[in-house]
Amino acid sequence: MTNNSIFRLRQRLQGAQERDFDRYEKIIREVLEQEDKISFPIPAYVPQILVFLFILIFPMLYIGDPVTRSVIGLDWRELMNFYFPVLMCIGVFGLNLHFLVPNCILKKHYVVYFVCNSILVLATCFLREVVFFLIDRAPGQGVSFFLESYMFSSVKGHFSYWTVFSFVVLVCLVCVICVFYRLISTQILRGFVVREQKRGRLQYELEFLKNQLSPHFLFNTLNNITALIAIDSRRAEKSMMELSKLLRVTLYQTADDMIPLEEDVEILRMYGNLEKLRLDDSFDYRFDVELENPKVMIPPLVAMPLVENALKHSKNPKGKSFAHITIRQQGDELVLETENSNFPKVSQSPRKASGLGLSTFQKRLEILYAGRYEYTASAEGDVYRSRLKIQLADN
Repeated sequence: MTNNSIFRLRQRLQGAQERDFDRYEKIIREVLEQEDKISFPIPAYVPQILVFLFILIFPMLYIGDPVTRSVIGLDWRELMNFYFPVLMCIGVFGLNLHFLVPNCILKKHYVVYFVCNSILVLATCFLREVVFFLIDRAPGQGVSFFLESYMFSSVKGHFSYWTVFSFVVLVCLVCVICVFYRLISTQILRGFVVREQKRGRLQYELEFLKNQLSPHFLFNTLNNITALIAIDSRRAEKSMMELSKLLRVTLYQTADDMIPLEEDVEILRMYGNLEKLRLDDSFDYRFDVELENPKVMIPPLVAMPLVENALKHSKNPKGKSFAHITIRQQGDELVLETENSNFPKVSQSPRKASGLGLSTFQKRLEILYAGRYEYTASAEGDVYRSRLKIQLADN
């Protein structure tokens, strides 16, 4: 299998895992919203006990049928032949799952793990001999008869080497299942924790971006509006109203996990209009929107870094300055394209020029739309272009 095949498989499995996490998260939210239900603490091992009880009780319901019992001719010996391996396997499974695998396999003490399970097999075989001796013993047969004549012998047809071999195979199978079960569950838990850690870091960075929007952007916009009052008071009044509305929706609406697409687009429109105040009349600015379903829900401010980047670096003192922003939504596809005159600050390295905004922007896309988005950006001469396409299905 090539590296590309492994990478694609890893991506598909990661996407499937994320969808499972989202589905379980939705189920948990629905359960938490059912406040009228009785809330009672239940330990995590209770479901396992219920499963084991089902394994034990179900055959008894079948065996308890008088017709079945008369046909099969079951007695205590036959019942023990069936139930003893089941009970012992449940015990071996529990010890491996909760003690031996975490303390031996996960800590790479493989020899200790093998020795402990070998002791378990010997102890279980000895216990089986004791149980069958108590069923088969005749009056006068005591401990000495058990040790000298009965234990591990075929004197009454209760023991054979095939019995030991089959039980060893069964224990090995139980051990393999326990190891894989523990490793897989640990991997799933690790994936969930990593996912939540990414979300936590992302939320912190997003909050930082929101707070960044206030001081620097607010200071420049207020200065622009102040200068505009003496030139065009009506335009200054309109800009002040837009600023007030932008700050209101930034503080309250963007606190939600999802908002309607039309509201998010309106935030971007107001931001662009206010940023345009610092540019002269020759600046070519276009903001084109075409939405088939304006009510579709999306995470807030996903595309804000692209709009901010297009306006921030578009001022070109040596040539024509422009910024063209296009947003289209049709069916389950959302496309945002930006095209602007490219004039980044000379003092910034290419790495810094992208800023925290674009870095966080790509992290958000990977978490929110893993495998369902395409993002490209390129600079051709004095023109910078970016394109984001998102599949909104399952959102």
